[in-house]
Amino acid sequence: MNNKEEKGEGAGLCERCKYKKKGVKMEPIAILALQETPKIGYRTIEKVLSMPDLFEPSGPSDLIEILKKAKERFGRISVPDIRAVTVGWNKAQEIWKRSQEHNIHIISIKDAKYPKCLSQIPNPPLLLHVRGNTNALNKDCIAIVGTREPTEYGIKAAEKLSALFAERGYVVVSGLAEGIDAAAHRGALHANGITVAVLAHGLDTIYPSKNKELANAILENNGALVSEYSWGTKANRGYFVARDRIQSGLSLGVFVVETGIKGGTMHTVKFCKEQKRILIVLRHPMSEHPKTSGNAQLISEKQADIVFENDDDIDLVISEMKRVKRELLNQDKKKNHSKKSVQMMLDLGEKNNESANF
Repeated sequence: MNNKEEKGEGAGLCERCKYKKKGVKMEPIAILALQETPKIGYRTIEKVLSMPDLFEPSGPSDLIEILKKAKERFGRISVPDIRAVTVGWNKAQEIWKRSQEHNIHIISIKDAKYPKCLSQIPNPPLLLHVRGNTNALNKDCIAIVGTREPTEYGIKAAEKLSALFAERGYVVVSGLAEGIDAAAHRGALHANGITVAVLAHGLDTIYPSKNKELANAILENNGALVSEYSWGTKANRGYFVARDRIQSGLSLGVFVVETGIKGGTMHTVKFCKEQKRILIVLRHPMSEHPKTSGNAQLISEKQADIVFENDDDIDLVISEMKRVKRELLNQDKKKNHSKKSVQMMLDLGEKNNESANF
């Protein structure tokens, strides 16, 4: 495309925008194109999605026009050139194609299928990539997590606890890592329950590779693999930490089976507290063991909302998770009411402007 064509297309776009339907929900592929465009970050896309006068882009020039409108409204937004946006647009098309070929659903935060619990956290993923049963993400979930190097007691406890919650109808969420995560998934499957694995990379691979068979079993038993990372994204250390917020965000409670003081599980604990979920910690018989010292610390520092000592405590856990669910539903209603009020004010402002210009 030469410069004249670019200018001609851009010049006509503003005129065309007048006739585009306002308030359109931006499709996941367009959000994906923004994510894949250099120098366009989470906050910019979040602002774009909040605009009431969105229209569905049909190409890179439309995305630029949307970004320009966002800059007019919010300021301090970088608007890339056509080449950069075209790179993002083309990459999104390729990811979308690959995802469809491999039965990966891409769900936007504006979609009705997006998990309601997850939408309530401070920085929810704008897109979720899901292989398997998308409905599992909107069921009542509990995250069961712990160290990659558990004791034999910890493995058995994770499997048993997972089975207990699965039998009560809860979806078991974990991270498909070696150790406690894998045991939690297995426990749910043994009880013919549903389990969801949250991954820190694109769904074109499974990490660790030794858990490929387990991942397939999750899918075959009505579960799901989920990630905020698109097809082809490789894992890195930071992604595992970010993944932990999704494990707790999907869930009503986080159950710590075994962890050291500096274990990765502590990231999930932190997110659990920030997101106001219930933190359940297993009182471990081997409290002096390095891989259970985190349990002892969480209990002694009174960070645990529930100290789980025997199977009878499951009723208390379920009762508290029901309370959290009610609170989240109330928050969702308030948020939706607030959005409607803002939209009404914006619509009224537009009508007043139209009347003034008439």
